[in-house]
Amino acid sequence: MSGRLFIIATPIGNLKDISSRTKEALIESDLLLAEDTRVTIKLLNHLQIKKKMHSCHDFNESQRLSLLEEIAATNGTIALVSDAGTPLVSDPGHEILRKSIELGMQIVAVSGPSAFLVALVGSGLPCDRFVFEGFLPQKSGERRKRIAHLQGEERTLVFYVAPHDLSETVSELTESFGDRPACLARELTKLHEEYVRSGLLALKEHLSTNRPRGECVLVVAGADPKQQAKPDKELVLKELCLLLDRGEGLKLAAVTVAEQTGWSKSDVYRIGIEYLESMKSSG
Repeated sequence: MSGRLFIIATPIGNLKDISSRTKEALIESDLLLAEDTRVTIKLLNHLQIKKKMHSCHDFNESQRLSLLEEIAATNGTIALVSDAGTPLVSDPGHEILRKSIELGMQIVAVSGPSAFLVALVGSGLPCDRFVFEGFLPQKSGERRKRIAHLQGEERTLVFYVAPHDLSETVSELTESFGDRPACLARELTKLHEEYVRSGLLALKEHLSTNRPRGECVLVVAGADPKQQAKPDKELVLKELCLLLDRGEGLKLAAVTVAEQTGWSKSDVYRIGIEYLESMKSSG
């Protein structure tokens, strides 16, 4: 078996970003796997290209793997296309890629736009070292835990945020990070493109009177290593005791407190052991 898989990046808004290579790859493909065929058909119509398509999203990706076997058996070419931007970046397609590699297909990534990179380079924040976090967890508790885990991250942070979650997310980031430089990039490459460059506190205030619309990317400066200071042992023990008193096991409690304080899990666990042993001896 052989065959070929194109991974094709498509415009995030402005159709002028289509490259001649993107068009050639679409023409050469025997079949397209599209995140949403209703979106991809607009792109194909713009390019005056007609192709057979199948939807490929989070809920049916595993069902599309058989199509790869058919393409590989005939030495054909199949293309993976997202609604906008680069496939697999906060989009489905990982199973498709792994299966193609397993079948010995040639993998060709066709470069093109990616919203998080456009936002990063336009943000005014350092781009030499960065972390792309994609979408934060939807549940508030899980989201707060993830944000706490990122508190000490020194690289620039990049998030995808749905407009209806933006205000709450910025508020939670401010609570955990304090007032750091940040940039909200909205509707990138489109008619109403906007960059709001400020601090988290100013951005929080901006969002209280301005309801964001469209695709949003949030870029936040990393932690300043000169300003980072771990809480002392007494505070770590206090946070640990709160969790232990609620019935949480020491191992899990140590992980949670480590994420909240920046202490290592092993050091927090050791503090917990010392505390529990002291309680036994005093009892």
